[in-house]
Amino acid sequence: MEKNKLSENRLLIILEVCVTLLWIYMVLRWIYYPSTLITLGYLWGIVWVAVKRPRWLPAVLIITFPIEVSKMFIPAYSLPERVATFNVSILDFFRLSQLAIGLRWLYDLWLSYKNNQAYIADKFKVWKRIKTDSLLWLPIVLLGVYLLSTAFSIAPAHSFAETVRLLSLIITLYLAIVYVQDEKDLQRLGYTLIAVGAVLGGVAILQYLTKWFFFPTSAVVVSNRPNTTFADPNIFARFLVVTFWFSVAEFERRTTWSSRVIPLIAILFQGAGLGITGSRGGILALGVSSLIFVLFIPRRKLTLSAMGVMILAIIAAALLNPSIMARIESLRAGLLNASGGIREYLWRSGIAMIRDHPVIGVGVGAFGVAFTTIYPYFNPYSTFYVSLSHTAVITVLAETGIVGFTVLYFLFGKTLQRGWGIARKLQDERLRFLSASIVAGIIAIFISAQGEGRLYEEPLLWLLWAMLVSISQLANLQIRKEHTKL
Repeated sequence: MEKNKLSENRLLIILEVCVTLLWIYMVLRWIYYPSTLITLGYLWGIVWVAVKRPRWLPAVLIITFPIEVSKMFIPAYSLPERVATFNVSILDFFRLSQLAIGLRWLYDLWLSYKNNQAYIADKFKVWKRIKTDSLLWLPIVLLGVYLLSTAFSIAPAHSFAETVRLLSLIITLYLAIVYVQDEKDLQRLGYTLIAVGAVLGGVAILQYLTKWFFFPTSAVVVSNRPNTTFADPNIFARFLVVTFWFSVAEFERRTTWSSRVIPLIAILFQGAGLGITGSRGGILALGVSSLIFVLFIPRRKLTLSAMGVMILAIIAAALLNPSIMARIESLRAGLLNASGGIREYLWRSGIAMIRDHPVIGVGVGAFGVAFTTIYPYFNPYSTFYVSLSHTAVITVLAETGIVGFTVLYFLFGKTLQRGWGIARKLQDERLRFLSASIVAGIIAIFISAQGEGRLYEEPLLWLLWAMLVSISQLANLQIRKEHTKL
């Protein structure tokens, strides 16, 4: 044991020296970027976690994926030219955390072969479960759909870029499952989501009061809609809805009011943050996902109370900004009128693509290209103000056809089925609450994606699926033990 610890400490020192040398190189070449100090702190932290606490790496993924602003911390490492119309940052904090968990897995694999250590070999059982767990093999089917779509795409470069992104997220899904081994690991992820949601809710309030934004887009500045570390306030709102359900679960599960103070404060910050984003999709996602949560966790007075607190926080925050209140009130007129008619011409264009390419679509990631080149007559404006579908179901059907939509149906259908099975059979209350939070969060992402289109591209979706798979494995073990006792 002491020998292993000494070897571990030596590895840590070597890696810390390497990242420090990398930081010095950055300073010498781009000294006018003070954000390199932030980068150095992050690199030190991620290396320490990867070496000393590898089971914390999934929590690091959760912490880093909302920090889209990290792309501004290392601007010198952005590619000089666009790739399939995308600005690509080679290094940002989430990609670095993906790299860290991947390298740690390879290191563990090497150790398992070198030392034949059984406890390390157990980490690779996830690969054996792929053929028996639908939430593990369906993503591979989805990847196959993407590859097929790329082969017949009208914009192969765009489709290839989306396929590579999906592959990286699927790998992240599997690696996250590898390092989530017990209930303690799952609870750590739940606490991380609560903490990050509450902190970003507080940052949103500060941004609202100071009007200082990391990404000062016109939509953000004109209406004073905070986006915190996200590029889009709607994506930020979606994140708050997901974290809200974990706060509610913790609020409900605890038995004393003194222990409920922290999740209650988190709910207030998340509610206020959601309200001042002015995200109509976020509020709709909250409403629909609440039905799922209440269905899985029935007859809970505190859950209804927490939802009431959330609604009051949303209303109070929105009332402070007339433009945001007007956005929310516009939902009364229906989705088409609320979007100013923009959604309608995008939907009509998408339906035309579905009609012309019903089986495999125009190609994943090719909606914008098809709209601006093949179907420009659907655009009522003189310029291409919006060229992406902004509706996930339309996007999936238009880009990947019936084949892609079938996989989507089974993925989300199996998610609901898995969550319902855990809620109905499992006696462990903590796991039941976590499962309900996860499924409600996944449905919130799906509903929100019908307003802005980001579905499979959302890293949080894959991390939630990883948590659900891990819970189902633990649930199966517990159910087998209970049956053995009987």
